[in-house]
Amino acid sequence: MLKTICYISDSCQEESLNTLKNLFSKAKKNNLKFNITGILIYSNANFLQVLEGNETNVNDTFKRISLDTRHRNLFKVIDINTQQRIFEDYNFGFTIVDSSKELNELNEYLEWLRKADNKLANKVVNMVENFITQKIAKQ
Repeated sequence: MLKTICYISDSCQEESLNTLKNLFSKAKKNNLKFNITGILIYSNANFLQVLEGNETNVNDTFKRISLDTRHRNLFKVIDINTQQRIFEDYNFGFTIVDSSKELNELNEYLEWLRKADNKLANKVVNMVENFITQKIAKQ
């Protein structure tokens, strides 16, 4: 059975670009190993991540994340069994909202998802868009 978990959290410190790239590289490697797809967004010391894949693998990955001392105020927004992946074609993307190129690519993908008219996808798209909008407004 497939599962989707979406969470938001605060970073315990303002992350440097190199630290974020290393974090993403490690996350992508682990997620490929466990066939997990999704998206990871970082902005203004906050993370939003969507994990999707085999229920056991997603639960185990989220548990590791929840024990990671780099996160605080971790809040699970979505925890649902599902029939299909939302971000399968996005190749576990990573977006730093300050990068206009990455933001444009993400917005194009979100628009494509919105047209798919999938209730869970639309819920996640709205959450990602709200996260991005709120973070940009704070800058």
